[in-house]
Amino acid sequence: MAPTAGTVPPPVSWAQRADLLYVIIDVECKDMEHSVTENSFTFKGTNALEADKKYEVTLNFLHPVNPEKVTSKNIGRCVEFTIYKKESGPYWKSLTNDKTKLHFLKANFTKWKNESDDEDDVGGDNFMFNDMLKGGDMANRFDDFNVDDDDDSDDNIPSLSQNDEDDEDNKDAEKKDEEK
Repeated sequence: MAPTAGTVPPPVSWAQRADLLYVIIDVECKDMEHSVTENSFTFKGTNALEADKKYEVTLNFLHPVNPEKVTSKNIGRCVEFTIYKKESGPYWKSLTNDKTKLHFLKANFTKWKNESDDEDDVGGDNFMFNDMLKGGDMANRFDDFNVDDDDDSDDNIPSLSQNDEDDEDNKDAEKKDEEK
């Protein structure tokens, strides 16, 4: 369904898992309406900052979804919908059954999880990186460097400017005066 006169499709992003889809309306809207059927998703809303800007979009899903299991949350700058697939299984090659690329629709890679990714994979190639992102303890990962924390390795680094050397000479002179 094409948008009605005076409306434009909002920027939409999406991501998927084996059992669900995320559809994100990437604008701040008010007066929102949405509906989900087994085969489509429809959204209407008004731009929160520009009341004369109206949005409307209908997405015809590539495969059936479960319209009874749809949740949404308004995050302020966007509205995120979680829509469960009718059948869990292989990833969809696209969100819609449209043959042409929809200019307003893009993948949301912050939400995306590849089909080959396993959430319980703690020994994978990205373990160290994932551990850092989760605030994990990385100290034990570098034990083989034998770095002594008490060793102050910059003690013998020469000064980079003449002023620093003069300051050091003045401090040394003051220290000698105090010792007398």
